[in-house]
Amino acid sequence: MRFFDAHNHLQNYAVPEELAAALAAASAAGVEGMHCCATRPGDWRRVLEISSGWENITPCLGVHPWFAAEVSGGWLAELEALLLRGPACVGEIGLDAVRATAGQEEVFIAQLELAKKLDRPVMLHCVGAWGRMLELLRAHRPPAFLLHAYGGSPELVINFLALGGYFSFGGELLAPERAKARAALKTVPRGRLLFETDSPAHGCAGPAGIAEVVKAAATILAVPAAELAELSFDNGREFTGGVRTWPR
Repeated sequence: MRFFDAHNHLQNYAVPEELAAALAAASAAGVEGMHCCATRPGDWRRVLEISSGWENITPCLGVHPWFAAEVSGGWLAELEALLLRGPACVGEIGLDAVRATAGQEEVFIAQLELAKKLDRPVMLHCVGAWGRMLELLRAHRPPAFLLHAYGGSPELVINFLALGGYFSFGGELLAPERAKARAALKTVPRGRLLFETDSPAHGCAGPAGIAEVVKAAATILAVPAAELAELSFDNGREFTGGVRTWPR
């Protein structure tokens, strides 16, 4: 089976040996595509460095809402310059009502506009701000976006779909208390469905752990795991197809 890890943070591995081991395990497990997501200016170049060493990693560069208050003058121009160096998405960006950092909406809007200007897909974070997220996506219309670790209601799926949305799910599908995530999973059309590890957070076994996520989702959806793995792999490449050519 081939797998696509739609969202991780490889730059957060503590030492190079841990990263190398995680990538080796991912390759052995059949992970042939992934998005490595930055969260702040301080890790943009590290994400680009990691991505340049492995042809199946697409970098995502942006400012996460938790760190919106940390940006300073010139950050947006720097981000644009780095995005123009090669194939990259904008992200991880978004809104977080639980950690309501100063300036997060302004920083988010600026990056949505940049994504539209450069015609780049967007990797989104949203916690507790689904109505406002929908409003801003309707207003600023990035070319495509992926709602990572989707935590919105099943009823909102159709609204995000209409704007070009993709949806990613991770290990939360296994948590007994996450019935809403499992219900949302069932409402997403198969052509907009992806899976993620968010590694190395949450004690996940690196990008190789995507196999377990896909297996869990396949059980929920009552489809063969191999079928779902291939489907989500194709969806991952489709999502980034506007900014890069994937190896065959």
